Amino acid sequence: MPLTSAGNTITTHGRIIPTKQKYEAKSWSKSAFGLKFKLDKGTPLGGFFNKISGVTAIKNAVKQLLLTTRGERLMLPDFGCNLQKFLFQPLDEDTFEQIKEEITTSFSKYIVGARLVKLRVFPSDAIGPYGGSSLQVILTLEINESELEVFDVEVVIS
Repeated sequence: MPLTSAGNTITTHGRIIPTKQKYEAKSWSKSAFGLKFKLDKGTPLGGFFNKISGVTAIKNAVKQLLLTTRGERLMLPDFGCNLQKFLFQPLDEDTFEQIKEEITTSFSKYIVGARLVKLRVFPSDAIGPYGGSSLQVILTLEINESELEVFDVEVVIS
């Protein structure tokens, strides 16, 4: 739209932005999101990278931490627990204490948003794929923001 002022023509394109705008404050939740593992195209919306949060995200992170051997991740060589080295050791009290120490140190370093309430380690009845014994690890966790949300994560190491 051409504007004229004192014989000069000024052409403007687009829309004129008002000088005063009213901004509304939006509330943002402090939810942490992560990727759902295993990466697959199983959602109706499509895509390989599905977003998860809350209890599901924490459970997946704990399972990934317990099932990863230290040195297996390229950019995080200290990530994981070396639980598979305990499979061929005698399942006595000393071994269980070493397993608990391994899990608690890795948990405190890499899991954010949850607190470890109870840790239980049992010999599993199943025979592992290499003929050794299997271990069943059950962690009872509590979400940091909510004392009412307590849940278990169970992993079998074979």
